[in-house]
Amino acid sequence: MFPGTPGRSGRGAARRANRPVSIAVALVALVSALMAKHCAPDLPERPDGAVAVCSWNMEWFPSGWPEPQPRTTERRRIAAAAEGLRRGGVPDILMVQEIRDRATCDEFAAALGGDLRTAVCSDFWNNPTNRSLQQVAVLSRLPCVASGFEPWTAADFVYPPRGFAWAVFDAGGRRIACFDVHLKSNYVPEGKDEARQAVLNRLKRELATEQLVRRIEAIAGRYASGRESPAVIVAGDFNTAAEDPRFAGEKTIRTILEAGLRDAFEGIPEAERPTLPASDMYPAATFDHIYSKGLGKPFSRRVGLSIETSDHRPVYAAFVADEPDDNQ
Repeated sequence: MFPGTPGRSGRGAARRANRPVSIAVALVALVSALMAKHCAPDLPERPDGAVAVCSWNMEWFPSGWPEPQPRTTERRRIAAAAEGLRRGGVPDILMVQEIRDRATCDEFAAALGGDLRTAVCSDFWNNPTNRSLQQVAVLSRLPCVASGFEPWTAADFVYPPRGFAWAVFDAGGRRIACFDVHLKSNYVPEGKDEARQAVLNRLKRELATEQLVRRIEAIAGRYASGRESPAVIVAGDFNTAAEDPRFAGEKTIRTILEAGLRDAFEGIPEAERPTLPASDMYPAATFDHIYSKGLGKPFSRRVGLSIETSDHRPVYAAFVADEPDDNQ
């Protein structure tokens, strides 16, 4: 993400005490209908074998800051995040970024209700004595075949932070290998050369993506079911976008597409895709993506509404697990 003021949904409106009750009731009904239209899962006729996926950068969850906050504050944020995600529809597979640890994942899953469980949560360290507070995790209600996480490997002077988490699920006989990433941000520390830091940030994303593509092939191949390789879903916060002129020439997204993955949001105008709303300092950006391989074109895809606990919006896509991929 770019540093800036977190976006807030600002939902809700004050009611005037002297308004007739009938008008108030009508307004509430209208607002509820509009919220239902925009927040309900976009699955008008869910086909058999459908799998709904959501990716969400939760912003230093559950504290909302680089430092832990009072437990009561964090519990309120967990409850608010769960309520917001439920309004958009709890998916079959949820990939989250910037979450503190597995205990937080389990608490969030419990707050969501239903049968979502933590399949994997990473345990990355910034250095030997400092555990990262920005882990990545995969939660799902599907049976988990295998899971794990791996840090990126440095090359020369390029040290990508964090790594990726992965999990293989059984979706009604078809296996799906999911990979959750949170690539290097565009943050420039105070006092650093902005041009040089921008190049380093780009190189860190590109190096990580090259490693990811190699590991996708190895891990997915390891868990083939009979002769059929698992379908693949890659999602997360990439902190870059192919269509954004600020990242012209960057190879991160191109590497993903050249590996045979398809953009779940292909064909949707860029103006309708921002996942990081504009702030006072920065324009809106599309940094959160879902890519797939071995699955057909998603029959549903959308950017969710803002949830007050995070500066990023969740992204959703739904696939039919046994549908052939016409992009191969």
